[in-house]
Amino acid sequence: MFRPNTTLINTRYKSLLIVFSTLFIVSHMAIAQTSQNAINVDVIYPQQTEINQTIVLTGTVEAKQHAQIGPLEAGRVATLSVEIGDTVSLGQQLLTLDSQLAELEVLGALAEVKAANVNLKEAVRLYQEAQKLSEQKVVAKTLIAERAALVASGKAQLAKANATLSLQQERLNRHSLKAPFDGVIAQRNVDVGEWITQQTRVFALVAQNELRLSVAIPQQYYNQLTMQPDVAVQVTPDFAGSQAFAASLSRFVPISDRTTRTLAAQIDLPANSSLVAGMSARAEIDIPNTSQASITLPRAAIKQHPDGGSSVFIAKNGVAKRVVIEYTAMPNNKVIINNQPADNAYIITGVELLQEGTAIIANVVEGVR
Repeated sequence: MFRPNTTLINTRYKSLLIVFSTLFIVSHMAIAQTSQNAINVDVIYPQQTEINQTIVLTGTVEAKQHAQIGPLEAGRVATLSVEIGDTVSLGQQLLTLDSQLAELEVLGALAEVKAANVNLKEAVRLYQEAQKLSEQKVVAKTLIAERAALVASGKAQLAKANATLSLQQERLNRHSLKAPFDGVIAQRNVDVGEWITQQTRVFALVAQNELRLSVAIPQQYYNQLTMQPDVAVQVTPDFAGSQAFAASLSRFVPISDRTTRTLAAQIDLPANSSLVAGMSARAEIDIPNTSQASITLPRAAIKQHPDGGSSVFIAKNGVAKRVVIEYTAMPNNKVIINNQPADNAYIITGVELLQEGTAIIANVVEGVR
């Protein structure tokens, strides 16, 4: 009859117990070591919102009317009526040219008009005389037709003389340069005695009653701006003691500059803006962000990369998971991140110590759902 070796069984049983005990102790030590190496971090659950982005651009104040004025006739400058900085009104005389020859031509044209009048009156008298004689049947019908032709010719000569007089009078008037609109003389380029032509830029005239701020908007905002009928703008003049005022984007030119990749835009300024042409001003333009949902995080949640990039970490299953992002800085040490879900736990402390897969112990500090 077979009898088991109890001594051998007991020895093997004790060995197994020792192995299992050792594995249990090692596993617990590993777990304890892992918990000891885990980093305590604070996390938040941000709220998802749609925001209006604001870009700040510096622009130049321009006048809607800014003209380089030249004469309509060539000639020698006889008189100058204005100086740089003078305010002029529409139709005000700015300078005159030597007009002696033009005046003589006008006198000649007047004499031609008088002669044409005399000839027409004589032709009419002869025609009327021929008609009276025709009633007595003492003149031929051909004579009446001839006298009628003389009357028609006299009228045509008078009309031509009047047209020549009008032409010469207009040329005489063009020897006087007048302001085409209300404004300020910004530049004077000639002096008395100089010979000027129609191509000479005599004055620079700038209107002061209608001003606008011209800015260059980056092309990435093109879609948002064209979709909105009214884009709000806050304008701040660049001089001491100035007050910001509200305006709106008046004109948007949908053509991008090849060099700067920007699009020109104009903002009409109110009459009481205290700005003058040539000044600079800052424009804060609200750009509706209708296509992207955004979350707001503390600035401390951002980890900067050596290459200039940035990322955030989310807590997931006890480890840190890196997410590469782009952000927009906001006041009060806040940042805005686009296209990230709000249902993740974003780590806001100790991000400098974290890597992908770092063990963490997460503590929710706000936004607990």
